[in-house]
Amino acid sequence: MSLPLHRRRFIAWPLLATVLLLIVLLGGYSWVETRRLEQNLAHELDQRAISLISLLEAGIRNAITSQAALEEVVAQRLLDNARFVDFVVGRSPRAEELIARLASEHKLAKVDLLDDEGRPLRLPVVEIPGPGRGMGMRRGAAPSTEDAGQPTPMMPPGMMRPPDGDPQTGPARPGMFMWGLRWGGPRGDPHQLFPSLPKDATIRRFWEGSAFGVAVPAQSFKGIIAVHADSQYLLNVRREVGPQRLVEDLGKQSGVTEAALLDNRLTILASSDANAIGRIDNDPFLQQARAAGTLVTRLRHESDRDVLDAVKPIRLGKYQDGLVRLGISAGGHAEVTAQARRNILWYSLGLLGVGVLGSVAIFALQARYLAEREQLEAAVVKEQRLAAMGNLAAGVAHEIRNPLNAISVGLQRLRLEFAPADVETKNEYLGFTRVIESEVRRLNAMVDRFLTLARPLRLTLTPQPMAPVLNDLLALVSPQASAQAVQVAQDIGLDDAAVPLDREQVAHALMNVLQNALQAMPGGGTLTVSAMTDQTTVQIAISDTGPGIPPENVDRIFEPYFTTKEGGTGLGLALTRRIVLEHRGTIETEPVTRGARFVIRLPRAGTAAA
Repeated sequence: MSLPLHRRRFIAWPLLATVLLLIVLLGGYSWVETRRLEQNLAHELDQRAISLISLLEAGIRNAITSQAALEEVVAQRLLDNARFVDFVVGRSPRAEELIARLASEHKLAKVDLLDDEGRPLRLPVVEIPGPGRGMGMRRGAAPSTEDAGQPTPMMPPGMMRPPDGDPQTGPARPGMFMWGLRWGGPRGDPHQLFPSLPKDATIRRFWEGSAFGVAVPAQSFKGIIAVHADSQYLLNVRREVGPQRLVEDLGKQSGVTEAALLDNRLTILASSDANAIGRIDNDPFLQQARAAGTLVTRLRHESDRDVLDAVKPIRLGKYQDGLVRLGISAGGHAEVTAQARRNILWYSLGLLGVGVLGSVAIFALQARYLAEREQLEAAVVKEQRLAAMGNLAAGVAHEIRNPLNAISVGLQRLRLEFAPADVETKNEYLGFTRVIESEVRRLNAMVDRFLTLARPLRLTLTPQPMAPVLNDLLALVSPQASAQAVQVAQDIGLDDAAVPLDREQVAHALMNVLQNALQAMPGGGTLTVSAMTDQTTVQIAISDTGPGIPPENVDRIFEPYFTTKEGGTGLGLALTRRIVLEHRGTIETEPVTRGARFVIRLPRAGTAAA
């Protein structure tokens, strides 16, 4: 069942438009879903960065507060030691012994007695026992080589004079000079920050090379008492309770690629990479965050992964600002995004496939419906034409038959009563009348066919085996086939399959098809007759090896009066089709590589179709 070309084109365009619409809709859905997923994952990553950097900020604040408090305790202890040294120098003859004992028990790096310019006083030298610790009391002596080899401080030297009530540095101490504080101390000229420091003390810069210490004006002599804390002890304490330990622990968490604390000059104070401490990071992103004064993030691509950087300015102390930097690997989110994209893609392709198949099925059903409708319309038109032509044929046949009957009667009288006496003339006369009589009979037979096409068939249907009918017909056409050098091939596998039929009418219909096949092979060929059956239908196929039916005539061969043969009436196949339809069967042509093939299907006896 097929549609004309214009009808197929009419259906193809809506189908193509539907498929394109599905592609556009599903493509848009995939894009929107992918973007929404990426935004959700990016928001999730940002929230994680914000949460971690907030925790890091809070931890650093607590660590700085704890370390500042610890440094305050150490500073207070050093101040007390300096005051004790001042006391024993001016009052005890055992000053050297007491100061040595004090330095050993309190784990001091050294104690210096200096003049107002920061030069050692000429006092006897007393070394503090124990590795890494010493105390020099120099009474009029030059600085020792041990003083020049002191360890480098943990940060650039700083001096501070704590204000009253500062929670990190404790109460104010008038007249005290302190250096080495890591957090919260002011920076600048020591004379401006600490007016109590002797004017010429900065010439010698006695605090350089010392990690932490205090200096106070001496009461027992004109000069300064400087007490230096043990740098290794302070370093260990700072490592345990300072921001570096917190940053290192955070850097070990899964997904964290980097964590760092920087001061306002972008110097790294603490980092998950210990080798980076002390470097200056001139990344423009850090400068941007410092200028913005708020949390900023960016996504950067490294060699094998994507990393989300988050930087937030924080207050390190009363006199110092800094930055907290955190790097989080976005690789897991990238994998989730890629997998989600694949799932959305396959889901969309699945929906597209279902939509396309559904559209094709709908349009195929519509095409089938249209084809059936057109066939029904064509059949109605044919039936109307047949009815009109039948009525016309009945009227013409009625008008023709009466004159034919009169001509036939007249010919009989002429042949019997008016024959010439001369023998030679008589024979010629009788031959002429026989020719006229033969043509009258031919016209009469043609009129009968017209009447058969016009009036309803009167069938007497009785269940009869189909095989004998075919065998009888093949026996009748065998002499004609042999005369035309046509080979007859038969394959009749019907056994006792019975069909409700009018034997005479069915034989007439089949004979029309067989005669057409033989007429298509005047120079020889093969006539093939096959028959088979199933539970409901008997199928008879008749094929020839003639020139075949032109494609443009396939739809017209069953029309009355349509013929391509000279002298043909075009009624044979039309009558055959009518007889088959009256038996509730079907007849149609099937394409073959050579010749023509007609297939007739009749319902078996006892089936619903019968």
